[in-house]
Amino acid sequence: QIHAKIMDAETKTFIILVCSIALAHGGVRVMWGALCPIVFGERRWAQLSDAKQYEIRLAFNCAVNGILAPALVYPALTSTPPLNQNGLYATVFPRHEGSVLGCAASVGYLLYDLLAMLSNFTVSIKANGVVAYNLYIWHHALSIMFWPVAVLHNSFVFFVNWFVASEASSTFLAARGAMLSLGTINTPVGVAVQLGFVASFFMSRIYVMPNLIKSIYYADWGQVPAWQANIARCTVPLPFLLNIYWWMMILRSMYKVIFGKKRGGKGKKAA
Repeated sequence: QIHAKIMDAETKTFIILVCSIALAHGGVRVMWGALCPIVFGERRWAQLSDAKQYEIRLAFNCAVNGILAPALVYPALTSTPPLNQNGLYATVFPRHEGSVLGCAASVGYLLYDLLAMLSNFTVSIKANGVVAYNLYIWHHALSIMFWPVAVLHNSFVFFVNWFVASEASSTFLAARGAMLSLGTINTPVGVAVQLGFVASFFMSRIYVMPNLIKSIYYADWGQVPAWQANIARCTVPLPFLLNIYWWMMILRSMYKVIFGKKRGGKGKKAA
């Protein structure tokens, strides 16, 4: 009974924290939206399409989350979970406070962003495309539903920590999206932002993936109730697949930029 009350109080505190962060992001968006015409110039801002204005308005929140959530969870990161007496990776072990704060920060942002995408359906589809829009919706919804379950039950927290930390690439992604909308991506700063995005995505999502796969494959499933193990089996591999898909898209874009220009250059010269 005492344990149930503690968990109940912890859950309430977590939900309040998540909702507060989501509301704070909403406030930041309103303020940033009001500042955009001043920052970029009213004439230039008015010339941008609704989709481009939408992309720029949301970029600031995405960038903030890409700094805040990984910074909060960073002290809780380990290369692998601790090994238990069975020689398997523990699925339950003492939780670092950074896990709770980082998860709350990320889930709060995802809740805000999910509501923003749903309430601005038409312009969000224009800005992201149908495929990316649906991927974002499912990514946000599943993360909001299952990350708190892991953290509040102190099971499979290791994986949530790294999924939260992977948001570090979002800061460069947000800057890239804003610069694409403003038409400034082909500048020295734009090139630096794109390189930063590729590097941060690789380091926070691809480079760490072998350890994450090893940790889930050799996890001690017997430490947790069956329902938690089943959720983990179904949801933990999903970010791996999503990150591999996005990484392939990034490599494809890089290939087009590097080799597409060379081909275009040869064709022009021959003409």
